[in-house]
Amino acid sequence: MVAPPYDVISPAERDAFYAASAFNCTRLILNKDGHDEAARQYRAWLDEGVLVRDSAPTFYLYSQDFDVGGPRRRIGVLGALALEPYSTGVVLRHENTFAHHKRDRLELTKRVKANLSPIFCVYSKPGFVPQPDGGWDEKPEIDVMLQGVRHRVWGVRGARGIETISAAVADQPLFIADGHHRYETALNYYYECVSGGAEPPAHDGSPDDAAAPATHVLAFLAAFEDPGLVILPTHRELVSSGGADAVGFERALAESFKVEHFAKNGAGSEALLAALAAASNDTHAFAIAMRGLPHLLLATRAVRHDASSSLQELDVTVLHDEILGRALSAAGGKENKLAYSIDPRALIARALSGELEGAFVMNATRAEQMAKVCKAGELMPHKSTYFYPKVLTGLVFHALE
Repeated sequence: MVAPPYDVISPAERDAFYAASAFNCTRLILNKDGHDEAARQYRAWLDEGVLVRDSAPTFYLYSQDFDVGGPRRRIGVLGALALEPYSTGVVLRHENTFAHHKRDRLELTKRVKANLSPIFCVYSKPGFVPQPDGGWDEKPEIDVMLQGVRHRVWGVRGARGIETISAAVADQPLFIADGHHRYETALNYYYECVSGGAEPPAHDGSPDDAAAPATHVLAFLAAFEDPGLVILPTHRELVSSGGADAVGFERALAESFKVEHFAKNGAGSEALLAALAAASNDTHAFAIAMRGLPHLLLATRAVRHDASSSLQELDVTVLHDEILGRALSAAGGKENKLAYSIDPRALIARALSGELEGAFVMNATRAEQMAKVCKAGELMPHKSTYFYPKVLTGLVFHALE
C-alpha cells in the first residue's frame, strides 16, 4: 500500500509499485490515467473496505528505524493540523514553491477530496517523546520495511495520550521540513473550495477536524531534539554551464576561496570527501569536480556571521551566488542547467567519467540554520534540505469531506 512521496518517485519506480500491488497508493498519488481515475479508485477502496475510517479521534505515532552513520530512530506523530496562513507565524516555511506543482496537486485534491501525503513539520520540545497508549511493547498496527527503513505506526486513541500530544505542540511554531507544495495546496483548496478566499480561523479558534476537515491538513510532526532527525545535503549536478571555461572557472574561484587540489581518481575523491566532512561549522566548504580540469577541488572560506541576512551563512546560498553564479559567469558561463543528487560518491564518479560537466558537493544545512532562516522570514534556494528518511504515503489518509 505504501510508497515514498510523489515527488521522489521516478516513472520506473511508479511502474514497480503498480506491479507490486493493486492497492498501492501510487494509484492515487500518481495514477497513470489521471486524477479522475485516482478519485474513482479512492472511492472504490472506501466502498470495498480497503480503506476504513477510524471510528474515534486518533493520533498516529510513527517511528522510522534506519541507518545513517549507525542505527537511528525518528519518532513523530501523524495527525490533522489546523491550517494557518504564513502571516500568523505559526507555520513557517524555508523554501520557495513552484506554481505548476501546486496546480497539479490542487486538481488531484479537488477530485479525491483527501490529503493523501502528509507534510512534515518540526517543532522544539526538549524532553518530550510521545508513546503508544500501551507503551513501546504494544504491537504496532502497521509494520513495514521499504527501501531499508522500518516504518511502524500505533494509533493513539486514549484521552490521556491525545491530550499529552496536543499540549506538547500547542503554541509551538512549526517549521515545514518537507511538503511546502502540499501545505500551500491545502491552503489553496480551502480558499477555492471552502472559504471563497477568506483566511482559515486562527489556530486557537479553529473548529475540530471532525466538524471542518478542510480547515486541516495531514501532517507528521517531529521534534528538533529527536536524535533521529537527520538532514542530508542535496548536491548539485552541473549538466551544462552554458559554455564556461574550466580553467577560467578555477581562476575566478580562487579570487574568493582557498582552493586545494586532489587527485582526479577514486582515491582522490575519497580524500576530497573526507576533507569536506572535516570542515568546521565556521567554514563554507565545497568539493568540486569539473570536466576540463586535471584535478579535483576543495574550495573553502570563513563564514561571515555578521552578514545582514541569515541566508548568507548557508553553504547552499554561497554555492549558488558565488560559485554557480559569479565564478561560472566570470568564466563565460551563460545559463546553468542543474540537477540534484543526495549520493556524493556516485555524483563525483559521474563527473569523473565525463557524464557531467561538473559536480558540486556540500555539507548539510543544520536544523538550527533552517530555523533561523524561517524565523527571519527568508527563503532558501530550492532543494536546500533533504530530511531523511522520507515520510511514507499510504499509512494514513485525511478525508476532506
